[in-house]
Amino acid sequence: MKATILRVIGALLCTALIHAPAYSADPVDIVYGYHPYWTGGWNGVIIKEKGLWKKYLPKGSKVKFEPHLTGPPMVNALLADKMQIGTMGDMPSLVATTKTAIADIRLVSVPMFSKGQQCNKILVRKDAPDFASVEEATKWLNGRKFAVHRGTCANRFVESVIEKGAFKPSQLLNMPIEVIASNFESGAIDAAAMWEPHARRQVDLGNAKYVATGAPWNENDADFTLMRQDFIEKHREAAVGWMKAEIEAVRFMAEHPQETVDILHKELTGYSRDAIYGALYATNPPSIGGAEYNYIGKMVFDDDVIDLMKKGYAFLHSVKVTRSPDMPEHPINDAPLKQAMAEMKVSSPVAEIKGQ
Repeated sequence: MKATILRVIGALLCTALIHAPAYSADPVDIVYGYHPYWTGGWNGVIIKEKGLWKKYLPKGSKVKFEPHLTGPPMVNALLADKMQIGTMGDMPSLVATTKTAIADIRLVSVPMFSKGQQCNKILVRKDAPDFASVEEATKWLNGRKFAVHRGTCANRFVESVIEKGAFKPSQLLNMPIEVIASNFESGAIDAAAMWEPHARRQVDLGNAKYVATGAPWNENDADFTLMRQDFIEKHREAAVGWMKAEIEAVRFMAEHPQETVDILHKELTGYSRDAIYGALYATNPPSIGGAEYNYIGKMVFDDDVIDLMKKGYAFLHSVKVTRSPDMPEHPINDAPLKQAMAEMKVSSPVAEIKGQ
């Protein structure tokens, strides 16, 4: 009887080994790209400064944190395997998933999602009238020059609302976000779309005024974390561990606003604590299309996210950035996220930041 039991246990152990996931728990050496001058990338700053990665990656792992001003350099680094993980805005993220002939890059999480409260902000020059509503503001925008950073979430938003008939500018100017800021400072432009915290800084400096978010037109915005597929396959435990660190970082931002602002203030050159706080935590009033939540830590790829992705791929094709308007065959690998959420016993959204 005893021998029979031992044989059964042995058979079960062999079966378990055969079907066990083939990933390594060896230490990893990661380059992580993040975007400190974009609220959607602020979870990366928290992961770095709080050392959250040390809690969840295999013992002995090393991480090099590489800050970037925009998403495209991160895309190039991921494709060249000079970076294994990156967090960036929605448009460059989607571009990365279309470059399968070079490398297989996957979207793995949605750390930030909002109803147009983070990227889709329209501002006007400081001496423009004080508008009582979005409708008044968009009437004023008709026939005026409007600036936007090409190929970004703000660009997709502006093109979409113009197509919906919100307003008709005399000219749509393509300007890098830093040039838009300097033009507001000099009073050289009438209006522009900017993402946070760039928008909040211009408002706090008195160079511009908010007049709209994306909410009145049901235009959402989001942020993604990406990983190389070969990294996920080779280092599954590290991929899951990074997702756990990201979840904890997003929850920290929601639960500890003042400490979050202090951490970010050390990272962001030229940004006051008030501007940082305002970009993430301050209420957007109803007169500009403010929503209840400024930042939603969705993490998961639900219907809202998939809809935003489909619109994004179509937009990128329309501006000749990608060859097809359709979503690629396999742009997502959310297996590490699902495992992390199950092991942490959390559900979506993992955190929400209400306007304060």
